[in-house]
Amino acid sequence: MRKSNLVQGVAAIAIVAGFTPVAARAQTAEETAPQASANDAGDDIVVTARRRTESLTDVPIAITALSSETIQDRGLASVDAVAQLTPGLQFDKGASPADIRPSLRGISLIEGRSNVAIIVDGIDVTGVSLNTTVGGSGSQTAAALMDLERIEVVKGPQTVYFGRSAFAGAIQFISKNPEFTTGGSVSGAVGNYDRRELAAHITGPVIGDTVAAKLSATYRNFGGFYNNPGNHQGLGASEVWGVGGSVLVESGPFEGKFSLNYVDEHVTPSAAYVIERPDISLTGVNVIDEDLFDPSQVGISSHMDYKGNVSETWRGIANMSLDLGGGLSLASVTGINKVGSTIQFDFDTKRDNVPSGTALPGGLLNCLPGVCVGIAEFDTDLQQLSQELRLSYDSDNLRLLIGGYIFDENYEELDYTRFIGSQAFVTETRDGITPRPSRLNTNTYSVFGSVDADVLPGLTLTGELRFNHEIIRAEAATGFNILFQTGSTDITFRGKETFDSWLPRVNAKLAITDDINLYGSIAKGAKPGGFNVGQVRDELRPFGQETVWTYELGTKGRIGGRLISFDASLYYSDWRDVQVTTICYGTASPFGPEAQCPDATAVSLNYIINADKAEVKGAEIGVIVRPADALTLTFNYAYADSTFVDFAARDVYPAPAGTDRQFGGNRMPLVPKHSLSGSIRVEQPVTSDASAFVELSGRYRSSRYARFDNRVMLASKTVADAQFGFKGDDWTALFFVDNIFNELTPDFARYYGNFNPSRPNGEFIAAPAKRAFGLRFSKDF
Repeated sequence: MRKSNLVQGVAAIAIVAGFTPVAARAQTAEETAPQASANDAGDDIVVTARRRTESLTDVPIAITALSSETIQDRGLASVDAVAQLTPGLQFDKGASPADIRPSLRGISLIEGRSNVAIIVDGIDVTGVSLNTTVGGSGSQTAAALMDLERIEVVKGPQTVYFGRSAFAGAIQFISKNPEFTTGGSVSGAVGNYDRRELAAHITGPVIGDTVAAKLSATYRNFGGFYNNPGNHQGLGASEVWGVGGSVLVESGPFEGKFSLNYVDEHVTPSAAYVIERPDISLTGVNVIDEDLFDPSQVGISSHMDYKGNVSETWRGIANMSLDLGGGLSLASVTGINKVGSTIQFDFDTKRDNVPSGTALPGGLLNCLPGVCVGIAEFDTDLQQLSQELRLSYDSDNLRLLIGGYIFDENYEELDYTRFIGSQAFVTETRDGITPRPSRLNTNTYSVFGSVDADVLPGLTLTGELRFNHEIIRAEAATGFNILFQTGSTDITFRGKETFDSWLPRVNAKLAITDDINLYGSIAKGAKPGGFNVGQVRDELRPFGQETVWTYELGTKGRIGGRLISFDASLYYSDWRDVQVTTICYGTASPFGPEAQCPDATAVSLNYIINADKAEVKGAEIGVIVRPADALTLTFNYAYADSTFVDFAARDVYPAPAGTDRQFGGNRMPLVPKHSLSGSIRVEQPVTSDASAFVELSGRYRSSRYARFDNRVMLASKTVADAQFGFKGDDWTALFFVDNIFNELTPDFARYYGNFNPSRPNGEFIAAPAKRAFGLRFSKDF
């Protein structure tokens, strides 16, 4: 077994380690501001996380900032790639390509609505879920990123500036503005596993110095790390293409940026397989490590090429501001986000593709004792409309903000899930299958404001407050048997709940010197409840709103000019009414039906309950050291001790379900206690206008549990990367290697049903990324 522990991880990263948050080498203050390079002596990184230009050192919030240079050099094209560069941020992918689970600072997402807001050019595009077998944030829409200026990961509750979804924090993507100077850029990459990437952008003036425009196009292809043995379909493969444009208008006190983008994305089914856990004792822990993982077992049914997730995204954004004079300004952000997708994956996860089982009256087939060929298939449609209006005042010692926000979200899911052979008309296609509809509608109305005052020389106090009023409506067809394709597909459940929340935040910042600051903050976050739309009892359908209070102390600064840059923080989060996913065994299970789902026709189904209390104790530190012009060293560490304090619930593992048990003291699922990264970068001029560089990097995470019962543990993992190449003022060419040592410890696991034959304790194991290498280039014109 490969040794994987914290000591070895630190040792490895001391030699080769990954990027650190404060190591962003180029940031822009606003979409219209010139770039600032942290590699230039005396320059500081600037961010806009609080809707105004601020130095990263001065802003009293923990922020990771990734520059356009880093985005380009690293080829960042997804949220999970951002997570790899951000200790404390986890981004897990589950049983389907749409099953994604972001978590930040120990506030994990087990299933349902995301705890981390995804913000694109000021609008919230965070996905939704109806707590079906798709799970997670089912319609994530920021996976294909185009022409980015920077990425900001803002940690802790950030509801005033990022709204309804920023329960644990936010990831903000800011695109580049059109320019009034004609120019353009092209970038691309080629590599193993059929990696092919190409992006092009052109910009210039349209009407003098008043109107500028930009056109962008991108294409990305990846063949997947694993092939399905039966038909050689790439698993976890992706193909993405997109086009977009934006127009910048600057006329006197008015500035407006108007953008429209289209992205077409196809992600094939996940690479994974299901095993039966060897240890099913009440206290046993199953460790999933590199020795357990067997690449030869990865595969799905090969009777067809499953689609995975095929989606189309249209996104339109209007950012406008008006300088009213006297320090007053008015800003408006209008957004529309529309995502349509088809999700199709192998529901039974078994390679055998000939159904067998027990014949039943009426021509039905019970495949559970034999082989089930299950096809999970959904059509989803997500439409989000948002409008934000802000009035701000800025003077030398006082900054004020007041605003309002309206959000309308409509999500529909049509379920075509079926089992071949259960009826004569049930085949690989959806012909003859009547879909089961589920719908979710969310209306959010918010008002917010902030006061930021320099009360004494070097001392700044900030008070923020947001009020959210959310109305959530859900409806679903719950009377259908997916195994036998019998029953009604009519809507049988309708629910409506209203959630109100007052969300304050207070900050204090003290300038110790011109280059070193201390800060403290207290902030509250809230995530509204919702409905379980599966076949559970009616009284179990609603689940409650969860809240978190986070208390933080931190420091940021620079020592010796650009010699040392650092940030550090301590925080404590008091987390109440935590939304946790549990399961219920239905009529198709040998352990069902249970009292919680007496009419459920599934083998098992997920539903959300509330745990009374959890807590997170955390610490973070990031350091950049530049001992010489040619050498940059970085180190970043995050500690998160995230545990349940009071959580009484049915003990559903191992099956069959047991009696109530107190899970207080158990660690929160999918949260490592320790994660760290670091890098060594050497860059040296080789000609008068070009330099050569080499960067060795790595990241480590400690072990973490897959579920709240802490019976399945994902082993710790250390990954090393490298890149080296040449760069000039307007071009870069580099060779990269990801996962140098081909570390194959799985990153995700979850409980997975009772199929083929009945598996009381099936465990879905997601296959990890293999070693990848290639060439990447970019050129500005």
